[in-house]
Amino acid sequence: MARVRFIPVVGLLLVGTVLSLSWSAAAGTSPTATRPTATPSPAPATPAPTPAPAPTNAGKIFKWGNAQWDDDFVGPLKSMWQVNRPTMVRDQNGMLTINATQASGSVVATALGHNRRYGRWEARVRGRQYGAAGTPFTAVWELVPMYGGYHCAARNIVLSQYALDSSQTSMHVRNLPSADFHTSKALHLSGDTWHTYAVEVTPDHVSWFVDTRVVRTERRPAALSAAVFAARFRLVAGSTAPMRQGRMQMDWVRYYTLARKDAQSIEAPPLTTGSYADAC
Repeated sequence: MARVRFIPVVGLLLVGTVLSLSWSAAAGTSPTATRPTATPSPAPATPAPTPAPAPTNAGKIFKWGNAQWDDDFVGPLKSMWQVNRPTMVRDQNGMLTINATQASGSVVATALGHNRRYGRWEARVRGRQYGAAGTPFTAVWELVPMYGGYHCAARNIVLSQYALDSSQTSMHVRNLPSADFHTSKALHLSGDTWHTYAVEVTPDHVSWFVDTRVVRTERRPAALSAAVFAARFRLVAGSTAPMRQGRMQMDWVRYYTLARKDAQSIEAPPLTTGSYADAC
């Protein structure tokens, strides 16, 4: 009978260990080492969404709806604008531009053909003066009565009035015979800085808005003239010569009806009572 030869298990284990060490050395690795795990790259950060520009007009904040009438001053000056010095008033780069020189006197632009008793008017306005000598012009954005007499501006509603070198603007609601309900607000007005001024005129109140915020609401009957108004912009010359060259620009002007209620409260302090000395 053939003889069976047994190989010790220990020998087999030693042979396997030697072979494993030989393979590991050839591969340049340790027999017990593990392959390093690649660290995943961080996901690119999601850019923060660009916030929508904040509304710059009261019409959007108070949700007055679509403007019934507006002018964005694109193209030649529309025929509805009546001006006293045609060479000094024009549409320039999408802005109604009123220029005044040392010798021009006051320069006026009035919108005819869209006269209203009640509603909301708003415009985006800025002013600038040139040079260093002379009396500054006064920039005025106002509503003027079309019927019943002008009375030397004694029935006007002034949305903004300030000298071009000033740091505050004033608001006036005037009524016959010489009432002047008024207030003022400090603003940065130099350097071609834009501001929006609006007024809401109803049978029972007048509210004044600056840069989307209601500033005053006047409810006393003596301030409510029920006049029919037209929009007007002007640079007013002072009584002291020489004048200092100036410019007034309007980005747009809009009129809204009272059909939609204010989306926010218009509660605000009343105007200050005074007297208008130039009434006639």
